[in-house]
Amino acid sequence: AEMYDRIKLLGNAQDAGRPQIGCTQKCCTDARKNSSFSRMPVSLGLQGEKYGLVEATKSVGEQLSLMGNTMIDELWLTHAHLGHIEGLGQFGREALNSKNIKLRCSDSVVDYTMNHPIWKKLIERGNLTFAKFQSKNIIPIEVPHRAKDFDTHALLFKGKNNNLLFLPDHDTWEETLELVGYDNPKEWFSSLDVDVVLLDGTFWNTNELKTRVQSRVPHPSVTETIDLIGDRKENDPRIIFIHLNHTNPLHYPDSEEYQKLASLGWEVGEEGMEFNL
Repeated sequence: AEMYDRIKLLGNAQDAGRPQIGCTQKCCTDARKNSSFSRMPVSLGLQGEKYGLVEATKSVGEQLSLMGNTMIDELWLTHAHLGHIEGLGQFGREALNSKNIKLRCSDSVVDYTMNHPIWKKLIERGNLTFAKFQSKNIIPIEVPHRAKDFDTHALLFKGKNNNLLFLPDHDTWEETLELVGYDNPKEWFSSLDVDVVLLDGTFWNTNELKTRVQSRVPHPSVTETIDLIGDRKENDPRIIFIHLNHTNPLHYPDSEEYQKLASLGWEVGEEGMEFNL
């Protein structure tokens, strides 16, 4: 696979983006009135001699233009929840009609794709072609995330100068740490020798969703993560929160929550942010 030397963050919202369909709260009415408040779902642009993309979101067209409309060589998927895979159709005959873009995903995501009449056609017509879910510089790491039909992986990008961990979705720190065999997120990050972590920050805290939905949407809240990682010390990686729900106050830089996170030395992802590898 390709060696990439830069990664661009192409979105920082969770699967449905912001504004979210049907949402009439301030967070979404702001975003409808003023596009500077709107956010695309999480995706990464991989840049080097060739180009790649991580996740196929509903905004894949805009995200490719944010990368400079380059033709991508490969597409990586962390899992198959709708917001990470729904953009696949844009590679088909009705839109881009791409030729043999390598689709790199786990075996269970391959099976899931082939059980879907629309996405299966993309493979049969040669728009996409399955390729190995690992390369010399991109290493998938399994994480627990509501896996009935498919598994979920974080992606570790190894570069000449920096390593980056992309972990947009997982259920709980307890389960993730148990699976990877560490007691604390920082110990795990240190074992991977990462300089940057793009981390699941879906909800600020558990009262963010007033309904029972939250109990069915397991993600570690940012406050839980902060309790585990404390403030940033000298040798810590940059930890940048992404995959923010439309309701997350971290979307507003002047919010108390954003200020609190910044005072601890951690960051919030912004579309267009670039990282050198």
